[in-house]
This record gives sequence, C-alpha cells and structure tokens, in this order.
Amino acid sequence: MRRKAAIVLDVVYEGATALLPVALGVWVHHPLVQLSHPPVYFIYSSILLFGSDFLILTALGADLIRRTLTGTFRLHRPPLLILILLGLSGWAILSAAWSVEPRLSAYIGFHLVGITGWILSLSERPKAWRSLSIGCMLGILLQTSVAVLEVLVQSTAFLRPLPLEWPGLLDPSIPGAAVIELPGGRRWLRAYGTLPHPNLLGFYLMGMMAGPAAWGLRPDRRAVIGGLGFGLGTLGVGLSFSRAAWLGWAAIFLGLLGVPQRSPRCRLFLLLAGAIGGLIMAGLFPIQMITRLTGRGSVLEIRSVQERKWLMEQAWQQIRRHPLLGTGAGTFPLTPRGILPPGYRAEPVHHVGALIFAELGLPGFGFGLALFGAFLRAGRRRKDPEARAIAACLFGLLVASALDHPLWTMAPMRALGGSLLGAWLGWQKSGDAGDQGPPASPEEKLERTDGRRRPCRR
Repeated sequence: MRRKAAIVLDVVYEGATALLPVALGVWVHHPLVQLSHPPVYFIYSSILLFGSDFLILTALGADLIRRTLTGTFRLHRPPLLILILLGLSGWAILSAAWSVEPRLSAYIGFHLVGITGWILSLSERPKAWRSLSIGCMLGILLQTSVAVLEVLVQSTAFLRPLPLEWPGLLDPSIPGAAVIELPGGRRWLRAYGTLPHPNLLGFYLMGMMAGPAAWGLRPDRRAVIGGLGFGLGTLGVGLSFSRAAWLGWAAIFLGLLGVPQRSPRCRLFLLLAGAIGGLIMAGLFPIQMITRLTGRGSVLEIRSVQERKWLMEQAWQQIRRHPLLGTGAGTFPLTPRGILPPGYRAEPVHHVGALIFAELGLPGFGFGLALFGAFLRAGRRRKDPEARAIAACLFGLLVASALDHPLWTMAPMRALGGSLLGAWLGWQKSGDAGDQGPPASPEEKLERTDGRRRPCRR
C-alpha cells in the first residue's frame, strides 16, 4: 500500500513540476491581502498567491508526504547557495520590523523561504529535470506562438475569449501600452505573450531556454528538438524588444559557446538555430530594433531612459539615507510616490543589485554578492554540457537583472529562477555522486552497451 501511495505521490510531484513552466507564463493569481498604495501598481504592493505558487506547494506537499510514508527524511548536506539564500530570506523577514510596509516585507521574505525549499527539493530529485524541461519546451511553444500573432496583428484582441487577466485588450492606440515609437510618430505594439509586460516575456523565455539548450547538447534525437526550441525561444525574446532580455540572451549564447563539446555537430546546430531565430527577428523588424537600441527620433525611448536614470538616482539617495538596514523588502516603489515627476511611474529601480541594497541595506547586498560568488564558484566544478547549459541560462537571467527587476520583485519570476537553480544543483549533486545526471534514455543505454555514441541526427 505504501509503495502504491509513493508512486502516486511521485506522479503528483512530476506532474506539478511539468505544469510549472507553463504556469509561470500564464499568471493566475488570488489576492491574499490587497494593499492599496496608489499610484503603485498593485502587483508591487499586494500579497498574491499565484498559480505557480500553488503548483510548488503541491509538489512540496507530495514530497513531504512521500518522505513521511517511506521514512526517507535524510537530505544531502545543503549546498552553500541554499544556506546563503536562507540567510537572505531571513534578513528579508527581519526587515519587516523597520519596513515602511511590514506585511509586504514579511511576505517577500517568506516567499523566498518557500522558493529555497523548492530549490532544495529539486536538488534532491535530479529526475525531475525531465518533467521541468518538457514544460520549458511547451512554455516556449505557447508564448512564442502568441507573441508572433500579437506583432503580426498588432493587437491582443484574439486572446479575449480566454479567461486571462493579462495582457488585457491592447493595441498601439491604447495609452500605457508598451509600444515602439517609429519615425513619423507611428506606434508599434511589442509582444506581450500572456504576461503583463513584454519585458516579463523576455525574462520568461530566457529561463525556459534552459530546457531546449540542455536537450540540444545531448547526442541523441532530442538534440534536433532542442535546437528548434532554442531558435523559437530566441525569436520570442527578440519580439519582446526588451533590451535587458537581449543582453541576457547574448550572455546565454556566449555561455553555450564555452560548453564542452560532447557532440560538436549538436552544439553547432543549437547555436545556428539560435542565431537564425535572432536574424529572422532582425530581418523582419530592423527599424523597430534600431529604435530600441539607439532611441533615435523616439520621444518614448528617450523618456524611458530618463525615467530609469531617475529611478537609479532615487535608489542611491535611499541607500545613502538607510545604508545599514534599508527600507524593508519590496518597499522601494512605495518610497518615491510623493516626488514623482509628471507622467512617471512608481516602480522598482531597474537594477536588482541596487534594489536589494536600497531595500535590505548592506547585509542584504552582502548576501546578494555572496550568492552570486557562490554560483560562479560552483559553476566551475562541473563540465557536463547539460549542467553548463542550465548555468548559462541562469547567468543570462542575472546579467539581464542589471537592467531590469523582475527576478527580485515578481513572485513567478522568483519561482522561475529558483526552479532553474534547483535543477542545476540536482545535476551538481548527481555528478558528485558519480552519475552524469538523470537516468539515460533507451537510446543512450544501447550506445553505452556497444561502446559507441551515435552522431547527432539532423
């Protein structure tokens, strides 16, 4: 009976893990505490339970019940990254004591604790990467397909029949829509996918590309699917027209160039697919791309840059006023509300390092630096192509976070980063134990029995 129950719980865990990447791109939420701080957008100032949070809680619950039934409570020694994350989470919870909004700071701290638990759970179950990577492929297919339709028809009206809160009914004429101002004043709608903003689409697809990137480096049939998925994800990142996501994608591409060559043909196909996806976007929309990169002739682009500079100035002023403790986790958008220039938005500064320093002071910034250093140090230990592919996507997210804030401010984006980090640590542990990752496919087992590897099929 216990064995059957354990099997059912494993299915629940794997199913929730496979659905999680899709849920990270379709934001369904329930407000637990609605905090009103106009003109701050409610997602920055409320306590929300997202569908992705529910799936993570379901998986963690199934894992805990299984361990109770089987008596397998023993865990591996937590990696240094986990301990640092727990320290950061604890400091965020403590910041509620002096926060300008204690409930919001406590929520972010406890959410970080939950994400840390999810990371630890994934690191103990390397086989879960298969389910997670399949979900990544589905997420890329869904979001890029929607993004292509949005830029072609310049509207999100075709999503109206679906029960989605975001992106809402948008076209270039809607005030507040994320658009590119072309020469002559014409407005052009950027791709949203099913997310609240195109920048979030870019971040989401960067994370999802870990799945096809890892597949594309395997010397079996999955390499072709992985390459196609990577190219499709690159196209979606391009259509978001997020400068931060473009920079992060470049970091991912460079990271994949340095991956050890288990199969040179497979890696070449993966990189070519990514390059072709980027070239397709640049070839179809060259004026939009140049406008986003240079801001030439666009009042909207110039204003966007000025707004970000102003937010960075406010961050440094806040750091100078509260260098030791900060103002509390999640509270940056609440502090400059009374001094907003006309037309500016109360939102987080677009730099995660400065944001953490402003909200959590010097100790929080120290935890952030330690986390980044521990990630870089751990990344040098492993040479497995699949682990390096996941690490490349994590690094891309971190690079993009120098120009945008979702990895810290948005619960689904925190879950995205945590999922990749947990999967990567799972590869680390399986490698330390002498394994080369999740169990081999039937094709790989056959290859190992005759001592040969098949070339990548194209």
